[in-house]
Amino acid sequence: MVDTTPSMTAGRGEAGRAEVFVALLRWVRRYTPHYVALALIVGAASLIPVGQAEALRRVFNAVYEGSVPLLRQAAVYFGAVFFGGLIVQIARTWLSQRLYNRSTLELQREVLRRMFRLDLRLLNRWHVGDQIQRIGDSAVAAQDGVNRQIPALIERLLSVLLLIVYLTVQSWQLMAVALAVALLMPMVSNLLAGPIYREQSRANEARAEQDALLQDQMQGAETVRAFQLRERFNLRWLEVVRRSFRHRLRGHLWMAASGFSIFLGYWLGIAYIFIAGALQFAAGAIDIGVIAAFVISYEHLVRPLSHLTNIWAAVQNALAHAARVFEIADPAAPLEKPPAGAERLLPDEGDLVLDRVTFGYDPAQPVLRELSLTVRRGTVTALVGPSGQGKSTLLKLIMGLYAPDSGAVLLGGVPIDERTMADWRRRAACVPQDIGLFDATVADNIRAGRTHLQDEALAEAARLARADGFIGKLPEGYATRLGERGQTLSGGERQRLAIARACARNPEFLLLDEPTSALDGENERLLQETLRSLMAGRTVIVAAHRLSTVRHADRIVVIDEGRVVESGTHDELMALGGRYAELVRAGTWADRAEATASGEGNEP
Repeated sequence: MVDTTPSMTAGRGEAGRAEVFVALLRWVRRYTPHYVALALIVGAASLIPVGQAEALRRVFNAVYEGSVPLLRQAAVYFGAVFFGGLIVQIARTWLSQRLYNRSTLELQREVLRRMFRLDLRLLNRWHVGDQIQRIGDSAVAAQDGVNRQIPALIERLLSVLLLIVYLTVQSWQLMAVALAVALLMPMVSNLLAGPIYREQSRANEARAEQDALLQDQMQGAETVRAFQLRERFNLRWLEVVRRSFRHRLRGHLWMAASGFSIFLGYWLGIAYIFIAGALQFAAGAIDIGVIAAFVISYEHLVRPLSHLTNIWAAVQNALAHAARVFEIADPAAPLEKPPAGAERLLPDEGDLVLDRVTFGYDPAQPVLRELSLTVRRGTVTALVGPSGQGKSTLLKLIMGLYAPDSGAVLLGGVPIDERTMADWRRRAACVPQDIGLFDATVADNIRAGRTHLQDEALAEAARLARADGFIGKLPEGYATRLGERGQTLSGGERQRLAIARACARNPEFLLLDEPTSALDGENERLLQETLRSLMAGRTVIVAAHRLSTVRHADRIVVIDEGRVVESGTHDELMALGGRYAELVRAGTWADRAEATASGEGNEP
């Protein structure tokens, strides 16, 4: 059974943040040489405040003593520190930005790659708008934390440590009390980090929900207007926006409190340095340059500490975003696994067999229950039964979109699994109920990635699917863009285009899920003829509610409550007088049966 529970925590609490941080470090491990170079540059950058303090000490002492040679030496030293610092800062900015760009792109590619391989039951738990935000905003923010904020954090800590050593050498008495005042600030920051992280996480969740609501309104604009749902959607959207604003406001208030603690600590320290430094200078314990060095160094001491507050808050924000990313990119999440070893080919002979297959979108509520079915090669098998009993789900399992919780799908005795899936999908084509068209040209939608398909083969596939007529009437024919999900086409046109896509693959196995459900009577009659010719020589599995679609099948399989309850030809099942006969006699199927018997066509 596949576990579809995300293993990566959402980053709540210290343990969750640590887990997310470890996952981030594991991710950036591939850039180790670059980070070693960045670490060396950061180490050099952390020396700059010490160099500036020493330069200022020398300048003040030279001026106080009135020594021109000492002043020249101090000026040269000051210039060397300035230009050296400029070079280091340029190198650090260039390398960190380059790392940020590369690692962000790679993380987004990895999230996309894993998203397309993630177990669909897990992926479907997230709204499309939420998924887009995770790839866009959250991946970018997570890499900002790794490539900008964490190096900045390390640089500030190193500069603080080096300044402490330098100032202690100058006057340990001044340093002791100044450091005690300064260290109160990170303690306060640490206390406030938890609320900042919590509010940012909640704000991110509200933002994702806000985007999802907007997407629902835009994609379902016709439904929203027809059912007068605009006011309801607007109220829900405003509620979510206000919740997001509340959490962001609270987060900014906590950050403001952190900033004020830094401000207060800084001026308390400066006041102490001036008073205590003046007393020590008067007593002859230190020179005037030490006071100047302490004043500028204390600013460099407090500024990194104040930045530590902001950087730490930014790191918490990055971890909150990273937690959302790693819910998708978590290595422990269930995936459609890549081949373990060489790709394996399926046999050219043998039947398609479902052996005691059990599956549920929620494993606790199976849709299919130990279902066994054998589909003979070169035959047409029709799946019928009441709605919601597992017909479409069965086709999805056969296509390999989901893995069974138990049991197996086999071809010629060989399991259709991760090692044989690529070969299986080359041999099979599916026309689903929910037609997936892309915002691309008609030709690109029919080719579906098969760029080698010639225009003649493309046109033939469209002709077989009875799609050439409406394609010819489009403004640019096969070069016409279809818009999002093919919104410029009618339901029937989208369905015929999906059938043309399947025809273009020339598959051995053809899976059809309600292939004529969106067609009118005339087009259904024409397409029935097309499907019959298309089915010739192929193994076909078709799920349908229309009698005209299934009555000529070699075998009709009745599925009820996730199990096969009847199997046979149309005449055999009608003679049996069981579940299939009940379905035929009920509702529109009865009308179709009578119409077919009287020669009036296949439409009710």
